[in-house]
Amino acid sequence: MGKRGSEKVKILYLHQYFNTNKGSTRSYEIAKFLVSKNNKVTIITGNSIDSREGIKLISTKTKYKQEYSYLKRLLSFIHYMYKSFFIGVKEKGVDVVYASSTPLTIGLIGMLLAKVKRSEFVFEVRDLWPDIPIELGIIRHEWLKRILLKLESMIYSSADKIIVLSPGMKEDLLKKGVKREKISTVTNFADIDYFSRICSEDKEKALDKLGLKAKFICLYAGTLGFINNIDYILQLAEKTDDPDIIYLIVGDGKEKERLIQVKESKKLNNVIFLDQVSKKEAYLLMAVSHIGLCFVRNHEILDRNSQNKLFDFWAAGKPTLINYKGWQHEVMTKYDAGHGFEYSELSKMREYVKSMKSDKQMYLKIQENIKKLTLNYEKTKLISKLERTLSELVVNNH
Repeated sequence: MGKRGSEKVKILYLHQYFNTNKGSTRSYEIAKFLVSKNNKVTIITGNSIDSREGIKLISTKTKYKQEYSYLKRLLSFIHYMYKSFFIGVKEKGVDVVYASSTPLTIGLIGMLLAKVKRSEFVFEVRDLWPDIPIELGIIRHEWLKRILLKLESMIYSSADKIIVLSPGMKEDLLKKGVKREKISTVTNFADIDYFSRICSEDKEKALDKLGLKAKFICLYAGTLGFINNIDYILQLAEKTDDPDIIYLIVGDGKEKERLIQVKESKKLNNVIFLDQVSKKEAYLLMAVSHIGLCFVRNHEILDRNSQNKLFDFWAAGKPTLINYKGWQHEVMTKYDAGHGFEYSELSKMREYVKSMKSDKQMYLKIQENIKKLTLNYEKTKLISKLERTLSELVVNNH
């Protein structure tokens, strides 16, 4: 990617929750790839992370936790906005400002910095905000809805390019009047190579440590928040009568304490909670599990999501349960690599888990089909597509 021949492009990358070893590391993988292609990348994040692998990292030192109240989260967003703008203004020679949501307000800073720097502005839509909190009743005040929808419209109009993480998100933006040529779909990606390198000895050690060597493990690894709807896993576990089927829930979040209390009050001995682990440890847990779990609340707007953990489970070759029908269900069905369930089909899901445990041939067949499906979401292929999109944007406008 370059402006003229081998001339480097400088990307100012805004991502408040940038991580290198836990949660979603999408931005890290993108930044590493861009740097490997001789581009300059400066990331402004709220987290305290040192520069690495040629990526220049600057922290606003913004405190943020999933457990924060909505007011405290809002103050965190404002702090990041204020600090990131003044840090961004000092960066010289910026060709592209790449702002990755959420929060939506990051798009406002991206838009302003792109104007100041007279650079291209790319906005990455990871979640449909403010639609999701409005539809789920989290944002109720009419004046706040109007402000956020106006801000969203302003960001979409100002962006030279919009990156969305699913076909469903693209359709939503088209309905909002965003021009088709402005939108590019780059889903989350599957790190197939990483899982192929995990050795059987490490898997054995992990199972010994967990004490689950002879168990059939259904794994959830991620945030324990309102939208993630971990109660659904507890309901699934409550109705599962096979003691060898274990539901392993790994992560932290606002709902965790309450969920543990529910588990204990219902005496769900087939549910195990673990604290959040590093990306490496999460991948190892995926490698030793049998089924992945990716659930959301019962709302049509969440069908368009692009959960990064689903792609991780696919990369690990694991059949994965989702409690919604949407583009991910369609992809799995097309490849005969599993399928989505309606939210109400809890009993069908339970029977599916039992059949996966008992029918080894069916399980192996689905695993083989998952491997074929996953090739479409291979990491390097998708990041290369993103790099070409940025390259064309810069070249065509210089």
